[in-house]
Amino acid sequence: MKNNETRDLALFSKEFLARINAFKKDWQKKYKSISKETTPELDGTGRKIIEQRPDGKNYIIEAWMREKLDSYFPGWSSTMAAPLQFLGSEWVVAQVELSIVDEHLLAFGINPPTRKFYGVDAVRIQYKRDTPHTPENIIDVGDCCQSAVTGALKRAINRLTHIGDDVYGKRIEEEGMGTIEDILKTGKSTMALGKLL
Repeated sequence: MKNNETRDLALFSKEFLARINAFKKDWQKKYKSISKETTPELDGTGRKIIEQRPDGKNYIIEAWMREKLDSYFPGWSSTMAAPLQFLGSEWVVAQVELSIVDEHLLAFGINPPTRKFYGVDAVRIQYKRDTPHTPENIIDVGDCCQSAVTGALKRAINRLTHIGDDVYGKRIEEEGMGTIEDILKTGKSTMALGKLL
């Protein structure tokens, strides 16, 4: 620890420092456990939870992400961070701010204990096939706007809460972590080493 950090920590009581340590452990435990969850492919009725985009990337349906948000962070809310924006006649951009209630923050007197994240997404406006991109040829601008809002909300949910980390490639695996030299010395995590080389 640097001298300045040691001096700064000395200004706080042992009780406050203990609260900080407990906060860190609880915070890490909660968000790491959410991140380690496996998103099911289907719900109880057989409805797909994980879908695939035309470009081959997987995504999670909004209903499931909201269900998990309700479960872990009741009292969440979202607002439009800005009006919908149209980029020419081709794209619509949505910006959403997600707020969650995180009781861990109460340990520091933060009340209301809210955390926020800003999500943004853009969707290409759909036109009738083989027609000029003019307003009368738009298929359904409302659907395009809603898709952009949904995408922005789902991005905010994932980044703020770690819900869906497995599908969106945001999970960090701790097994076998280290430098390439560590792995070579110990012979551990050959699968991870294979991915690195």
